[in-house]
Order: sequence, then structure tokens, then C-alpha cells
Amino acid sequence: MQNVLRIFTLAALVAISLASLTAQNAECIKAYNVAVEKVKAKDYEGAIVAYGAAIKADPSYAKAYYNRGTALLRLKEYEQAEKDFAQTTRLESDNGKAHYYLGYVKMQQTKLKDALIDFSRALKHDESLTDAYYYRGYIQMKDKNYETAIRDFEDAANIDPENYKSFYNAGLCYYKLENYMDAINSLTVAYDIKPDYSNTLYYRGLAFSKLEKYDHAVSDLTQNLELKPSVESYYYRAYANNKLENIEGALADYNAALELDPNHVASRKNSANLNIKMKNYEAAANDFNHLMKVEPKEESHYLNAGICSFNASAYGEALKSLDALIALNPKHAEALFNRANTYAKLGKMEQACADVRASAELNYDKAFQYVSGYCQ
Repeated sequence: MQNVLRIFTLAALVAISLASLTAQNAECIKAYNVAVEKVKAKDYEGAIVAYGAAIKADPSYAKAYYNRGTALLRLKEYEQAEKDFAQTTRLESDNGKAHYYLGYVKMQQTKLKDALIDFSRALKHDESLTDAYYYRGYIQMKDKNYETAIRDFEDAANIDPENYKSFYNAGLCYYKLENYMDAINSLTVAYDIKPDYSNTLYYRGLAFSKLEKYDHAVSDLTQNLELKPSVESYYYRAYANNKLENIEGALADYNAALELDPNHVASRKNSANLNIKMKNYEAAANDFNHLMKVEPKEESHYLNAGICSFNASAYGEALKSLDALIALNPKHAEALFNRANTYAKLGKMEQACADVRASAELNYDKAFQYVSGYCQ
């Protein structure tokens, strides 16, 4: 009789447990469906609450964790989303998308090394995840592992050949590796897919310039400037124009760069040099005067400003620049020599004599032949 009673009791417990489980599942599914409707209505905060109710009813329901993670992701709540995707992978270790999203939210929190591991796990379970290849490549590119990154970008491109970003980033990696022809090829595919993405034209222009195909470089950088004017694009088009001996075009580009950023040192220096080449000494002096303000400790700017002003017959301006240089460095022999010449032009022979003697004492060769002429 006791055995019969024990069996009856066990059967009753199983029945009660099953009934409880069924009720729990019903509550979980009900809350889950509410969450789905809230997602459709873009009420992500409400969805998060409803997914939480589903998880409370059934803590082993992986799908609820996963979808709550995606809702949190929509709200850029990356830290909380990370917890949900991590729990999903614990419940479903072969869920490739969960590993991918876990990597993605870690990447957003700059946990790049951890994200790299998760993207690799995602691809182990699902090789069709284009974005896992892409972002793994992106992290590798950031770490300057360009060859590894290229393989990932190319795998992403094989799955989704219409995603210009994969070709674009592969092109950047080839460029960094100084493989300019392959860079051009990848960037060309990116351009064919999305011709209005200005950066593609910019880097393809630079790659053409590296291969000394300056006419192609000018063409790409011109299109780039039409889409997105920038100091760098004007600067590099100026460089290409200069190589093509289009001096006026190069000078115009340097001036355009300086309109956007008057303190762009490289453009200012090259503008000054081209102005000297074209004997635009006043303009060159203006460039060097500006450089004096940007790089006040660079002595050559003062000297060049003085010489250019002298050649432009602006002797007063020449004196200002040379005085400033000699104040910085009283033993600058070349500055003393050029100031002597400036004083002589102004008829101030006593000052000219003093400067040319000082320059000669500092062993500046050119000064010696002028001492007798200035110091009669």
C-alpha cells in the first residue's frame, strides 16, 4: 500500500511540475510576444521591459536575451547589451549572430582585442556573416595588420560584392603596404559601386600620384574636391600639378588650401617656393611672414622673408624680418650679411659696414668681398 502511495505521490508531483512549467512557458511567450510588438512600434524601452518579463518567467530562454540585447543595442546601451549577448552565447554556444553582436558591442566600447575573438567565434559558427569579416578586418587595420585585414575585407566582399566599404578599406590597406596598383584596383571597384564617396577618389588620387601618374591624380582629386573641398585635397592636387609643370595651377591650389587653413605649413612653404620660382617676391615674403607667426623659432622663415622683401625692393620690410632674426640669433652670419646689403640700399653705410664686418668675423665667405666697399 505504501509503495502504491509513493508512486501516486511522485506522479502527482510530476503532474504539478509540468503544469507549472506550462504556465511559466505561457507567461514567457506572452511577454515575449508583447516585446516583439513593441519592437515593431520602435518602442525599444518598452520592449526591453517585456523581454525582461519573459526572461523572469523562463531564465533559460536564449531568444529573449538575444532580442533584448538587440533592443539595448538600438538604444546604444552597449554595456547592458553585452551582458545579454554573453548570456545568449552561454545558452547557445553555436549561435553565430550572438557572438557577432557580442563582438560588435565590445567594439563600440573600444574592447577591440576581445571583439576580435568574438568575431572569429561568430565566423566559426556561421561563415556567411559578412559584417563579422568586415569588422574583424577593420580592427586588424587599426592594429596595422594590413595583410590580415585585406583577407577579411576580401572575404566580406565575396559574400556581399555590393558593399563598397569592403573594397575601400582593402584599398586603404594596400595603400599602407605601398602596393599602389592593387590599391587603385580595389578603390576603383569601390568607386564603381559608390561614385559619390569622396574618400575613394582622394586615396586613389594619392595612389596614382605615388605611381607618378600625375594626370590621373589631378583628375581624381578634382572630382574629390567637387564632392568635398579639403586642405589635403588641394595640397596634393597642387603637388601633382607642380609635377606636371602646371605652376600656376599648383599655386592656385596652394592658395585655395590656405584659404581653408591659413596655418597649413606645408601649403604655405610650397606656395612661398613657387612664388620665388615665379619671381613673385612680395607674395613669397608674405608667405614667409605668415610662417614666422606659425613657427616663430624657425630661423629660415625670417631670413627668407628678409631676402624676398629685399628682392621686392621693400627694404623697410626686409629690415624688420632681419632685425627679428638677429634678435633671435645675434651670430647669424647670413642674416647680418643680408642686413648689411639692405642698409647699403638705404644709404646707411655705417650700419652696413658694422654688419658686414660682423658677418666676416663669423667666417661668412660672401662678406669678405664687401667689407672694403662698405667700410671705406
